[in-house]
Amino acid sequence: MPLTRKPRIAIMGEFSSGKSTLCNVLMGARPLLEKVTATQLPPVWLSYGPDDAYTMGLDGHAYDLDLAELEDVSLETTEHVRIFMKSDILRYCDLIDMPGISDPSMSSEVWERMTHLADGVLWCTHATQAWRQSESGVWSTFPQEMRRNSLLLVTRFDKIVGEKDRAKVIKRVEQETEDLFAKVFPVSLLQAMRAGGDEEKWIESGADDFTKALFEVIHRIVDEGDPEPGDAGKPAITPDPAEETEVGQSLIARTFERLMAIRNTPVIKIQPRRVEAKTERLLRTERPTAESGPTLVTFADHIVGTGDAMPLGRLKTS
Repeated sequence: MPLTRKPRIAIMGEFSSGKSTLCNVLMGARPLLEKVTATQLPPVWLSYGPDDAYTMGLDGHAYDLDLAELEDVSLETTEHVRIFMKSDILRYCDLIDMPGISDPSMSSEVWERMTHLADGVLWCTHATQAWRQSESGVWSTFPQEMRRNSLLLVTRFDKIVGEKDRAKVIKRVEQETEDLFAKVFPVSLLQAMRAGGDEEKWIESGADDFTKALFEVIHRIVDEGDPEPGDAGKPAITPDPAEETEVGQSLIARTFERLMAIRNTPVIKIQPRRVEAKTERLLRTERPTAESGPTLVTFADHIVGTGDAMPLGRLKTS
């Protein structure tokens, strides 16, 4: 049955691998988001809407949160921070911005207790030291069924100079992560941020390719998802309507809207026109005379006892 809630995509990777920049690219840089990503926090769950932010405590209770007091959120007592914003990508899915898996100032328990909520992952790995053993070790603990709904982004790809070196990095990473992710994408997230509304620069950064792949992942999760308990019979989740004054302007929005239009266009199958099989036809093997008339050859006349076609020189004539 299709999913009745929005897919949840976690943003993960080692400390300083580009996760915060990716979050800015996906969401669109804005003052609130910059404050969120610049603060050491437990996982931040981002959803679409105008609702007030809150923290979910390890005691199972939700507590109101004044975003001006983000820096005071306790890592020891908080499972996650829930923030609602109006952003293009959040119309289609929720994002969970995880702390770095190798952050020396934070226990791995801080992000481990949230991984079960994710339907897929955008994993960032730094191009100059892509796919370290520590990353491989953590990813191996995730459910195998999550792999086909996860993408590996080789970030800061512009730091590698030379086409041969770039090709070598991607080849190695693809070999080492075979069957571990749906696909590997080299990308320069800073270039993507600076692209603004310039589609050519957006494509050059690599962001366009992984954005299209993310769209497919999101809709595969919806189509193949498992509904929440008690949601049986409910329709599949659909994107929130765009509000022109707040969303619908980014390149992600344009890409998603274009792909959604294609997805929703019914496929019309055109049947080839059926040609009636003829049982006989006219073949002129010699110029007819007034006495003989045209030469008539049937398909049956081609058949010899063995089933082979008779040579043209031996065609029977009537």
